Formats: sequence, structure tokens, C-alpha cells
Amino acid sequence: MALLFLIPQLSMAALINEMQTCQGLIEHIDKKLDETGSKYDKGAVKKVRNGLEGYNQYIQRDIVTPGLLKYSGGDQSKAKAMQEQVDAYKKTVAKRYDLTYPQNEIFMNHAMAVNECAKQAVPSGQELEDLKEALNLMVEFAQ
Repeated sequence: MALLFLIPQLSMAALINEMQTCQGLIEHIDKKLDETGSKYDKGAVKKVRNGLEGYNQYIQRDIVTPGLLKYSGGDQSKAKAMQEQVDAYKKTVAKRYDLTYPQNEIFMNHAMAVNECAKQAVPSGQELEDLKEALNLMVEFAQ
């Protein structure tokens, strides 16, 4: 019987780990958009930011925050401490991406990585539509 309860916790923990990596990627892409200057259309950049920010909020609101609360047994202070660890890890991921992609541009790998994230955690409604638009624009930027 105990295994039935451990499996969902482990899968939730794995999803949280994947999603914090995705949040680090989003942070990196946002920084890249700042660094590209006038390389991309400002309106298109705003749409990419909007789609990625909405996706980031979805990840935090629907996956990370409730997952940490569940994983901590409902203990708010433990969940907050775990969130601080998640935030630190996201920064590490963003820095790793910064080192891998020092150029001031968006690459196809960025779009592909966000798409992989979205396969694991799919938003709905307007958040999904905004994310699709962001991905399509990122593909255009990369060409």
C-alpha cells in the first residue's frame, strides 16, 4: 500500500524538477531578448515575453507551488524553504544556458527546449494560445 503513495510523490517531484529547469530556460530566454536590442521586432518580442511569462506563471501556479505544498505535507514553512531551493536551482539553470548560448540571439534549440517543456506540462486556454504564438515567433527569430 505504501508504494501507491510513493509513486505519485516521486512523479510529482520529477515533474517539479523538470519544470524548474523549464523556468530557468524561460529566465535565460528573457535575458536573451533583453540582449538582442533591435535585432527582432519589438512587438514580436513582447508577444514572446507574454507567452513565456504566462507559461512560467502556469508552471509556478499549477505545478510547482501545489507540488511543493503537497510534498511538504502541507507545511507552509517547509514549502517556502523548498521554493527558495527551486529558485536557486532555476538561477543555476539560467546561468548554464547563458554559458552555452552567449550570443545575443534566439536559437532553434531555445524553441525546441520550450516545446519539450510544454509536452510535459500543457497549459490551456489563452495561456496555451500565447505559448504557441511565442514558440512560432521564436522559430522565426531563429531562422
